[in-house]
Amino acid sequence: MTLKIYTYPKSRSLRVLWTLEEMELPYQPVRVALKPGEPGIRSPHPQRKVPVLEDGSFFLAETQAICKFICTKYAGRVLYPVQPEEQAIIDQWLSFAITELEAPVWLTLKHKLLLPESARVKAVAESAATDAQTALRLLSQARLDRWIAGENFTLADIFLAHNLAWAQAVGLTLSKPLADYVKRCFSRPASLRAVEMNNR
Repeated sequence: MTLKIYTYPKSRSLRVLWTLEEMELPYQPVRVALKPGEPGIRSPHPQRKVPVLEDGSFFLAETQAICKFICTKYAGRVLYPVQPEEQAIIDQWLSFAITELEAPVWLTLKHKLLLPESARVKAVAESAATDAQTALRLLSQARLDRWIAGENFTLADIFLAHNLAWAQAVGLTLSKPLADYVKRCFSRPASLRAVEMNNR
């Protein structure tokens, strides 16, 4: 049975499609309407968010949970290995990507671009940007001549590269090694296909 993935352009659903494309699994993207008054299909998420995975009668939300489920069920052993030590390193970088980097980047993005101007708080954006730059400096100390968790491209690279791209979009400065790493990730054929599918 083909997986259904509920998506929205330029959202976290890209990470799920990227995972599926890396594994060369068939799937059906379902573009939803997120904005008030926007016509179209509504997400089955209780808060109408994306992504959501539909696998037969099974529904799952939250990007990291979805990607790990796909890898576990469909043998994505390169993206998310079963060996405990390798898996732990990937989980370490996933945690960093989501908590240390994504949280302040997303807050910066909201208070600089996404919220109505009347709801934006300059001090919040500035404080969040400072926290994001701290995370970027820490990340710059990692080995980036290969992939973030070792010799193989993994889920950690998908999440990290996407958050770094968001950081660039909000005007945060990346070191040359980080910028090169982002370019290398998004140059992968699976990434190119996923971006095209997610932005339809």
